[in-house]
Amino acid sequence: MIRARRKRRLMFPAASCRESSILEKKVSYSNRSLTPQQAAGNALAPGFTLIEVIVVMAIISIMAGIMIPMVYRVWESNDEETTRTRMRELKTALVGDRRIVQNGVRTHFGYTGDMGQLPGSLNDLIVDPGVSNWNGPYLPAGFDTTTFNKDAWDRAFEYVTATDASGRRSAAVLASHGADGIAGTADDIGDPEVQISPTEVTPVTSLLGNISVTFASAPQAARNLYLGVAARYRNGAGVAVMRTCCDSAVKVITGSAGNSQVNYIQDFSCAPPEALPVGFAFVSPGVFADSSCSVSLGGTPLELAVSAGGSTLFVNLQIQSISP
Repeated sequence: MIRARRKRRLMFPAASCRESSILEKKVSYSNRSLTPQQAAGNALAPGFTLIEVIVVMAIISIMAGIMIPMVYRVWESNDEETTRTRMRELKTALVGDRRIVQNGVRTHFGYTGDMGQLPGSLNDLIVDPGVSNWNGPYLPAGFDTTTFNKDAWDRAFEYVTATDASGRRSAAVLASHGADGIAGTADDIGDPEVQISPTEVTPVTSLLGNISVTFASAPQAARNLYLGVAARYRNGAGVAVMRTCCDSAVKVITGSAGNSQVNYIQDFSCAPPEALPVGFAFVSPGVFADSSCSVSLGGTPLELAVSAGGSTLFVNLQIQSISP
């Protein structure tokens, strides 16, 4: 029994030695299959060489050089379109939109239609400048009070007016100095379609049409008479004024003894003392004894509301109860 126990005790060290030898052989075998760096540092992580990194960076730089100008041009194009849209809205607010009609008659004239001239400032489109007949704001619903008079680069539009012989603001330049904010450079925005000419503010320079003259009784002898037309319109400060234009051509009424005709239709053509502004005007005829239309023959004129928008205002008028 004692011997057996000793034998078992002696077997343990022998087994440990054999196991150590096997482990050493395995480690040695494993080390022979690794690189020196892996054996020393238990394997490095995979990566890129310096040349590969430089090539990738060069490709990224080239792509950025191509894309950045393209993106900038898109941004700039959007800013230009925003600016043009605001300018078109401003022009509509200033002189109206001739495309808006009812029953074939233009009905939209903007600020000028109410006042008789352009405003002194774009701010007058949204704030009453203290004049008669102001019916603003004249900009579309939902406009931004902080940007309506500025371009997309947050700079105020150039707005410069010119006056006519009567002192009314009848033309204007509307422009943006573009992205660089410098006047006279290539990126300035001043499209012809948003410029305002006198033909859009005070267009009416002549009146043309017919007047139906009805006498209280039939003329029994030939008569010479002259026709005039009084026009009532806004004077530039929103106040209604009346001016008369006279047709200096004599009109002959072919009355004679026994005549029973009381109604005579006569054509007329005259130029008003000053051009009429866009908007609604009220016109009425007159019959006169002299070529300067200073001696009235009386009668009851019928006033007619007309939409003034072109250079010639065509009207057919009536006047009744003229003394024969």
